[in-house]
This record gives sequence, structure tokens and C-alpha cells, in this order.
Amino acid sequence: MFNLLKSDMYRLVHGKMLWVVTAIVVAASVLVVAMMHAVSSPEFLSMTASAVDMTVTACDDEGARGAASGDEAEGPAAASVAAAAEAVEDVAENAAEAEEGAASGSASAELWASVAEDPQALSEADFEDVSREMRTFATPADMLGDSVVSGGMLTLIVALVAALFCAQDFTTRFARNLVMDRRGRVRYYGEKIVLLGVLAAFFLAVVSLTSVASFAVAGFTYEAANSLTDLLAFFGLTWLVVFAYGCSAAVIVWISRSAGAGVAWAIVVCSGFLGAAVGQVLLSLAVVVPWLGALEPWLLSSCVQDLGAFAGALLGTPAAAPLTMVPVAVQVLIAGVVAAGLCGALALGVLRKRDL
Repeated sequence: MFNLLKSDMYRLVHGKMLWVVTAIVVAASVLVVAMMHAVSSPEFLSMTASAVDMTVTACDDEGARGAASGDEAEGPAAASVAAAAEAVEDVAENAAEAEEGAASGSASAELWASVAEDPQALSEADFEDVSREMRTFATPADMLGDSVVSGGMLTLIVALVAALFCAQDFTTRFARNLVMDRRGRVRYYGEKIVLLGVLAAFFLAVVSLTSVASFAVAGFTYEAANSLTDLLAFFGLTWLVVFAYGCSAAVIVWISRSAGAGVAWAIVVCSGFLGAAVGQVLLSLAVVVPWLGALEPWLLSSCVQDLGAFAGALLGTPAAAPLTMVPVAVQVLIAGVVAAGLCGALALGVLRKRDL
């Protein structure tokens, strides 16, 4: 098994796929930070406030002209007045929500409440205060949860690499040169599972380091630091979920012997798209069958969202998972171990009986 692992590591390091994907991941991480930097800048906030002011003024004027005409408008004019009235109502509702949020003491809520009332009264200092708030994360783990985990990019990337690399063994007939007895197959699949764990750790490290460095350069700060225990819990559970997704893509390739099937699985399932859809279906059916709604938090896609939402305090979250009422960290641990264990059982128990 160790010789197979060394062989695969050599093929990865000296091949193009790993470094091309790594470059894409780094570029995507930097782009995300650049976009967050742009939308949180005082200049962008000021421009958005001006646009809101122009929209409110235009809608008010359009509504006033329609009311002053005294006659019921027809055709395109009626549609225009109706749209203006609806837009004014939406702005009023948004203003009310902003004012309600302002009571909580949020600088951004206060800003948009002021925009709804009188945008011209705002100063550059107001926008700078909101910009500073938007560029402050609670903890480094919260930053990583928002930028690295929540979107599903990390799970998608690892699953794609796993699918493409495992498929190479069949397209290049590398697997046919290995020992064909069942013991040899166990070593083969066992080594691939270990390799997937290494890949998950590698890309997690790359994305995390790139994000931390990019946010630091962009001027983002943190209100507090995480304890070592919280960081270990976050990185360990994130690695487990990413590893489980990578294993699932590899199993699909081993079953189908097709790179296309593995890539399709990665895009549809490992990106979280299918999981989100299934979760919505379960929550909808929970109206009729309540226990189905309790299954939604145990989906791997739900675990990814929980890791992003509670990244800074996974060990401190209250018991909230239905069925067992365990904390988020324990829920993610159980779901990840079950998913990875199922993939391992399929590979080492069922697929080892098939000829490579």
C-alpha cells in the first residue's frame, strides 16, 4: 500500500492536474476576497445609497403624476404607474425593516435606515463606519466558514480531482498492471482512500492560507481570536466532510469506471446542489410527515452549511439536531463518519470483488 501511495503522489506532483486546479482554487479565493473588498468599500456604499435615493425619487414623482392626472391611465401608462406604486411600497417596507434592524445597534442597519429617510444627510464618515463594520469578522474561523466552506467550492474541487484522478487508472490501464487477487484489490482501494484524505487536507490548507492572506491584505480584521480547540474542531470537521464527499465521487468512478459519471456526481451532489434540493423536499414533506423534517440536518450538504454558519463556536452551540438533540459539532462528526464509512465499506467490501 505504501508503494502505491508513493506512486500516486509522484504522479500527482509531477502531473499538471493538481497544479492547474490549485491555481484555479487560489485565483477563485482571491477573487472572492476582492469582491467582498469592493462591495464593502465606502465608495461602493455611497454609490448604492445614491442609486436608492434616485429610485425613491423617481418612483415618488411617477406616482404623483399618476395621481394628479385624475383619470385612470391606460396601456403602458397604467403599467408604469402601477409599477411605480409597487416600487414605492417596496422601498417603504425595506425602510421599515432597516429601521427595525437599526434598533439592534447595527451600523449597517442604521445606514440603510438613514438612506431610506434622507440619503443626502449622510457623510463620508458614516459610510466609512459601515465599511469598517462590514470588514470585521467575529473570529478567523467565522471568516473561513463564510468564505471557504459555505459556498461548497472546497467539496466540489476535491470531488472533481478525486473523480478525475481515480478514473485515470482505468483510462490509462494502470489498474490492470496491479495484483488482481482480492488482497491486492483491498490494498488498492485502501491506498486510494488514504490518498483522498491527503488531497482533502491539501486543498483545505491551500484555500485557508490563501483566504487568510488575502483578507489580511484587503484590510479585514477580527473582533476576537479562536481558541486552539475551536480551530482544531473546525478544521477537523471540515476535513472530514470534504473527505467524505471526495470518497463518494471516487466510489462512483469505481462503480461506473467512467470519469464522466464521477464529474457529474461532483457537480450535482458534491457542490451541495442536490442536497439543498433534497433538504427542501424533506422540509416540505415534514408538514405531513414530521419526522422527515428531522432528517434534513443530517444531510452532508446541511453539515457544510452548519460548518459555515457556526464555524467560530462549533463546540459551544447548543443541542439542536433533531432525532438525537446533539450539538452541531457532534452532528457533523456523526454524519461525516457515516458517509465516509459507507464509502469505505463499499470500496473494501463490495468493489474489491470486482476485477480491476
